[in-house]
Amino acid sequence: MGHDNLEQASNINADLVFLGSSRCWVHFDPRFFDSTFNIKSVNIGVGGHSEISMAFVRLSDYLSRNKAPKFAIFSFDPLVNEGSFNNNKNYVHKNAYAKYAFLPSEKNLPMVDYFQFNYYEKYIPLYAIFKYKILGPSLFSSNADNWSKFGYEIHNEKWDTSKLPVTSTIKNAYFKKQNIDSIRNALDGLKMLCLNNNIQLLCIQTPVYKVAYDEWSFTETGKICSQSGILFIDANQEDIRNNIDNFYNSDHLNKSGVEQLNNFLRNDTLLKSFLQH
Repeated sequence: MGHDNLEQASNINADLVFLGSSRCWVHFDPRFFDSTFNIKSVNIGVGGHSEISMAFVRLSDYLSRNKAPKFAIFSFDPLVNEGSFNNNKNYVHKNAYAKYAFLPSEKNLPMVDYFQFNYYEKYIPLYAIFKYKILGPSLFSSNADNWSKFGYEIHNEKWDTSKLPVTSTIKNAYFKKQNIDSIRNALDGLKMLCLNNNIQLLCIQTPVYKVAYDEWSFTETGKICSQSGILFIDANQEDIRNNIDNFYNSDHLNKSGVEQLNNFLRNDTLLKSFLQH
């Protein structure tokens, strides 16, 4: 999961929605938020997509199927980029959405257009289903049960550094100084979508392993949020990021790391105030 849960997320009517990439999908456990803050939450992070434009489209889709939540938490960090609504170049998991391509409903059209399904995929029966080889998954969706049960992606494994060596190459994907204005503008667009639906928006920055930490990048995120008037929590805490046992790769926490993250968030005064507002 962590991508196609459009129909499964219908009629949930949560109080809190989590938005973002796989770092959202892996790091935010709705069950923790539900029990700790006495709310109903849902994680609709989309794995493989760090674009703010995807978060906008995914939230828009959710709003077409549910009452607006009171709160939205966006996973915001140096891996985020602005993306594009009209010229999206990231087709990760496009095959998962192919089942919506043929004669798309009004609800499904924004996601179908975002992935730029073509004329034949939209108007020839079963063309997209066979082209993207999803006949089986379309008929038998076992992922839906897992999403309903856990609500996010749990990783029990520790980092196997023999198969996946420890490197800092993920830093190459961090935004640069010249990207900041466009990222801020895109974040302002997400904020406006929330405001128009009476949703309060908060950004949380979650940990990366210490070799992937860059002080300028992880400081700039807070500045961007401040300039956009968006509340921001930096959960990239040193005691979490310095312990390799909390990760299964350089930018994703395992179950132990998520528990450490939850311990930090449980006592965060800004988060408490935000969710009690």
